[in-house]
Parts: sequence; structure tokens; C-alpha cells
Amino acid sequence: MLLIYLSTITPRSEFIFEYIFTQQMGILFNTTTDIAAFERYAGEKINYSQQHIGDAFFIKATSLLGDNSIKKIEVPVAEKYETKILFANDECDVGFDIFSAVFYMLSRYEEYLPFTPDKYGRFKATDSLAYKNNFLQIPAVDKWIILFKNILQNKFPSLEFKPSKFEVIVTYDIDVAYKFIGRNFIRNTGSTMKDVLKLDFKNIKSRKQIRNDTTHDPWDVYDYLQETITKNKLPSIFFFLLADKTMHDRNLDYKNPVMKSVINKIKMFSEIGIHPSFKTSLFPEKIVIEKQRLEKIADKNIIKSRQHFLKFILPDTFNALINAGISQDYSMGFPYHAGFRAGTSKPFYFYDLKNEKSTHLKIFPFTFMEGNFMLNTFFDKEKIIKNIFVLIDEVKKVEGTFISIWHNHTVSETSQYKEWKTIHDQMIEKILIALADA
Repeated sequence: MLLIYLSTITPRSEFIFEYIFTQQMGILFNTTTDIAAFERYAGEKINYSQQHIGDAFFIKATSLLGDNSIKKIEVPVAEKYETKILFANDECDVGFDIFSAVFYMLSRYEEYLPFTPDKYGRFKATDSLAYKNNFLQIPAVDKWIILFKNILQNKFPSLEFKPSKFEVIVTYDIDVAYKFIGRNFIRNTGSTMKDVLKLDFKNIKSRKQIRNDTTHDPWDVYDYLQETITKNKLPSIFFFLLADKTMHDRNLDYKNPVMKSVINKIKMFSEIGIHPSFKTSLFPEKIVIEKQRLEKIADKNIIKSRQHFLKFILPDTFNALINAGISQDYSMGFPYHAGFRAGTSKPFYFYDLKNEKSTHLKIFPFTFMEGNFMLNTFFDKEKIIKNIFVLIDEVKKVEGTFISIWHNHTVSETSQYKEWKTIHDQMIEKILIALADA
């Protein structure tokens, strides 16, 4: 068993040791504040403090894990081992305070500090330490832990580490289940008037055909997705928006038979989850209401969630999810930039920094959303595909979990999204090759 000495045991230190040693490495450890007991211990041991203790493996501690406040701190970024590291210190046998570095990224410490939100009230990727220092698209935390593991293996050959493997989850947000089907007379009339004003005669014709049931709804891609997922045996999750209609929540009414039908169709071949509405970050009680709607329709307990617009407030939104009975959240990522918001491609448990406690809410960070690439004024299909392939390779290298987000309309055959469907299909092909080679 590995013994770790530190001057003070805190909820922060317990959280990060549990994450690194138990969850990622699969090795047993214990902690002590007794120097004499640490010195007597004959097994593998790590000194995590300010001073050397004999010749024990040494990581010089910063004040971050011993603190219980949230304040602006200096987080030095350096280049080492061909990657970016935080809290570099040559006195450390690993070259930096890996415990503080991992905690800073996973806890999303910087998002608890005052920031200037975007127009939807979200923390901007461009304000993040990772973006400013050019490592947002690198799973830095995963790389640090692999590095640490290799150093420990050399130092303590008797330690046995658990194996890990590359995994994939394809996910789909159903913000609007159909383009035309299921809309009432008022919504159809209003949409038709908008098409008339825009001279969009193709949409007008499509609406008429759908009403006459002579063609499929263009956003009805569920047979195609079912075939893709089942044929290739891909783990998948569909997140359904079941909010009361607002400017930002525009799905079909949850009581609509068409909506109920598609939910029950998808649950037969995929995991499903709730897509809490735009305002749930401000009115968390809505999460329970929307979750119960999905549970009633699907006749099953719902434990998976992803925030609509990726809009959440730390720690309030995640605590509201916990209170609503959600145990897995898939919102950790940025809306406009692909990459690793928490520095990792692997699931981790949410740490409530405001209340200084670990929780049982498991965070599944996503690697990219197709919308990350849609805001460029110049559409470069080959560049987008190359970027996605690089991200898949980055996750594969660290044996992480690659999670993508698509929407049903972006994998449709409609003219404005046809190229995106091709990108989706090429992503699937790349995933299958990566899985076969893992």
C-alpha cells in the first residue's frame, strides 16, 4: 500500500488522491500527518509537503490543497515532458505539483472566480487558462497522470496499476425532434409566414408535403442513427429537451404523441437522458419537472443529463442535478471551442468547491460538439474533419473516453446540413478504426 504524508488532510487532498490513485491508477493508498510513522513505514511512500523527509519520493506542495477558500491565485504554466504543466517546481521528483495541477483543472477553480460571461451567462473558453496557454485541445490531466504513473512504476516496481482502455460514446441532443411533424396549426402557420417573408419556397413545399404525408420529415433521422449505432455497436445517449416553450426552448410539446413516440423508439436501442432547459440554471426546480416528464414517457428512471446551451452555474446547477436524482452529467465542454474544458477526457466526480466537498455526481466531459465548428465564417470541410480526427487520436493516446455531440438536424439530408452529415459519417468511420486498433 502507498503511504502519503502531508501536513494537513483536507477534503481537497482526499478528493484528488482518490481520483488519481484509486480511480485512475487502481492502487491502494493511505494518508498520514505523522512524520514519525511515515519515516518508519517500510513500503512505498510519497512525501507531499514543503520539506524533504529523508530520501522519500518528494512532491513539494503548493498551498492550494491545504486551503479552504476561493481566491485569485497565480497558476504558473510551463513546458515540460513535451506538454504544458501547472505549478512547475524542480524540487519535485515529478517536476511539478501534480496534485494541485489536477485539482485546479478538475474542480474548475477558475470558474468560481469573477468573470465576464458571454451573452448567455456562460464562462467563455477564451477566458480559460487552457485556451490562453494553448492546451485546450490537449487532455493535459490525462497526460500528467500517465507521466506520474510511469515515474512511480520506475520508483516502485512492485506497485500494480489497473489497465485502462480507449472508449467512445456518441451523443445526440434532440432540441427540436422534427422540422415539420407534430407542430400545431398556429406554429405551422407562423413558420409558413416566415418562409414566405424569406421567399423560402422549398420549405413551404416541404411543409405542404409533410401535411399531406407524401414525404419524410427532413429532421427524422432516427432510423439512420439507429442503424449506425446498432450496426457498429456504439454506446450512445440521446438527450431530450422537454421544457415548456420559451425563446430558447423550442421542442415539440412533451404531451405530443409524436414526441412520446420518438422517445420510446430511441430508448429501445440507446440510452436516453434529460436535456434540462435554458432557464434551469436560474430556476433549478425545473430540472425535477422536466426529468419527471421524461421518466413518465419512457417509463424508466433517468440518471443522465446535459444542460441545454451547455448553460450551468457552479456549483448550483450541479447540486440541483444531484437533488433531482441525476448521477451522470455530460455538459462539461465549451459551446464555441472544441477540447477539454477540465483538462481530461475521462469521467470524474464533481467537487463542490464552494462547500468544499466531494459529490457522487459523475462528470463525463465531451470532446467536441459539431457547433464548435459552425461559427466560422468560412466553412472548410477538410479542416474540420482533420481537427476531429486529431481530437480522436489525442483521446486514444491517453486511453480516454471520446464523447461527441451532434443534433438530429445536423445529420439530416437538408441542403444546409448535408456536408455536416458527411462529416458525422467520417467521424464514425474514424472511431471504428480507432476502436479496432485500441
